[in-house]
Amino acid sequence: MPWPHRLWHAKAGEGFAASCFVIDWEAQRATCPHGKTSTIGRETTDAHQHDVVNIRFAMADCRDCPLRPHCVTSTRSRALTLRSHDSYMALQMARKRQHTDGFKATYRTRAGIEGTISQGTRNSDLRRSRYVGFVKTRLLHLLIGAAMNFMRMAAWLADVPHAQTRRSAFATLAPVPM
Repeated sequence: MPWPHRLWHAKAGEGFAASCFVIDWEAQRATCPHGKTSTIGRETTDAHQHDVVNIRFAMADCRDCPLRPHCVTSTRSRALTLRSHDSYMALQMARKRQHTDGFKATYRTRAGIEGTISQGTRNSDLRRSRYVGFVKTRLLHLLIGAAMNFMRMAAWLADVPHAQTRRSAFATLAPVPM
């Protein structure tokens, strides 16, 4: 199963993400889902100075491939840019871990914390301090926390329903699944 990826290949659910390729790290080569092997592989760094491996396939292999529409949309051949072996493997393990029940339970806690921070920044300007110095800033944060607890208690006593998550303008344009 391909893991989530930022490119269209995986987002569309019909293309080949980097995780669909078999990687030979020692030879710096990849084998595509159709069985073709890459021709060029070299180590370099990306724009953020991370060690990456650039892998390219031959144009002759990609030109007549029946799976080309699922692999590449340009007139060029397929290219992969992968993090170094250790980083790539760590990323794959992290993506696997995201589907475990333990991770989901931990993330639910984080989602609650994110909601609290969001409420504090929207209602009380939590990101800015009116005062200079750690002691006064800490006191302000404690008072903001107490005020948020008071507002939540008042909403609970008044039976105010929780707000629904806002849908983006783009998401509202998407067709509703049947």
